[in-house]
Amino acid sequence: MKHLARSLGAILLVAVPTTGLAHGSAPKGPLNTLLDVRDALRGCWKWPALNETKAGMDLTVRVSFKRNGEILGARITHQSKDVADDERALYHGVLLEALKLCSPLPLSESLGHAIAGRPFHFRFHDTRQQRKA
Repeated sequence: MKHLARSLGAILLVAVPTTGLAHGSAPKGPLNTLLDVRDALRGCWKWPALNETKAGMDLTVRVSFKRNGEILGARITHQSKDVADDERALYHGVLLEALKLCSPLPLSESLGHAIAGRPFHFRFHDTRQQRKA
């Protein structure tokens, strides 16, 4: 069972893209798949203003949900080291707003039962100011 939980979590370890920027909107339901959950969390994320950030901020968050879609727990498991405290606080605020907007996720009953209590990892990597090749 632990192996299954790790496998499910690994599926959702994806970066929130900086192209097609999300505008911070609550998810519509019902969510039936793990990809639906990933897309819903992407949709809740709203990037901070470019003039307030430097390139390359990286956050990895572990999140688990109750069967009704409420967030059971969330914890930052990784963050960029060379970032000023005020910028770090800005991203943490954006993260809290995204989690608040997404909770509760409109999970289908079967998906809610399948993922309840299992940890998922989401990576938020800001590449908006990095030079395109």
